[in-house]
Amino acid sequence: MDSHKERDFHHPFEPYDIQKQFMHTVYDCLENGNVGILESPTGTGKSLSLICASLTWLRHHKRRVFEDGFAVDTVDSEEPAWIVEHARKQKKHAALARKQELDSRIAKIKAQEKKAKDRYVNGEPLPKRQRVATTDATDEPAEMQFVLDDYESDEDAAKHRPSHAANESGLSAENQALMEQLGYSVKRTEDKIDIADETKIFFCSRTHSQLSQFASELRRVRLPPAIAPDISSESVDDVFVDDVKYLTLGSRKNLCINPQVNKLRSATAINERCIELQQPRTSADCRCPFLPKKENEALVNEFRDHALAKIRDIEDLGALGKKLGICPYYAARPAAKHCEVSRLRQP
Repeated sequence: MDSHKERDFHHPFEPYDIQKQFMHTVYDCLENGNVGILESPTGTGKSLSLICASLTWLRHHKRRVFEDGFAVDTVDSEEPAWIVEHARKQKKHAALARKQELDSRIAKIKAQEKKAKDRYVNGEPLPKRQRVATTDATDEPAEMQFVLDDYESDEDAAKHRPSHAANESGLSAENQALMEQLGYSVKRTEDKIDIADETKIFFCSRTHSQLSQFASELRRVRLPPAIAPDISSESVDDVFVDDVKYLTLGSRKNLCINPQVNKLRSATAINERCIELQQPRTSADCRCPFLPKKENEALVNEFRDHALAKIRDIEDLGALGKKLGICPYYAARPAAKHCEVSRLRQP
């Protein structure tokens, strides 16, 4: 019970006793790896309490995993202790630098969007933006090595895959080639400090209104980062605030921006047409021009940065994909590796 008193869930308001009990129960459930079934009367702030408890646990968990990953045993090492310690610090600083690079890109996007919003509020004309070309990447046959097959485990998609498509990662050879070129490794590694592929919270609901309410509540919460530039600082929680990296997951029906595909009525027809446009037998001038490939790697990264810069709904991701000229359905996949919270609607 003493540990409960020390926890700060960073609730945006002074929580009631019932909310504190709810948050402690959620935290303990996650910490102990249990399955929990919780209920609370209407109007007691369940969504906000669930967010604060789960995200507080996630930040604590990520910090522990990060630190434990750099722990070394100097007793069994053949190298001198100072060399082992120096190597540990170098590896740790490299991991922090990778995280800081992504955070800096996201911060720059936030600043740009705030500046654009301020201009709109003040009635200033927005600067003209060069239109992104989206149909200039279908000329070279070499692009076929980066074509995306559908790697979901549904039967319809499996029929379209070549016999050699799947491996232990669940991705086709073409998907692996694309992800490797974009810097998102799908191979298992012994390095346990890959902060780009983290433990995530998935929030699921059967109604769109509940999902929208969740996103609205999530915007209220401000938490310290799990991994700060100087994680040895005792006042890190007081100095730094790290916005939640949040991503909405959706189907092709929700996210397809190809006008020749998204005009189809059913989700099945859209899925089948999308897969068909990626097959080797499809002529180059008929392939989807919005698919991620090595040539538009910069657009994939820009989509990731914009998607994680603020809490966006599914419609926002679709509009972002149209603006950048990149498929939001496929571009969201590498972006998902960097998010902390994913939201999806149950059928």
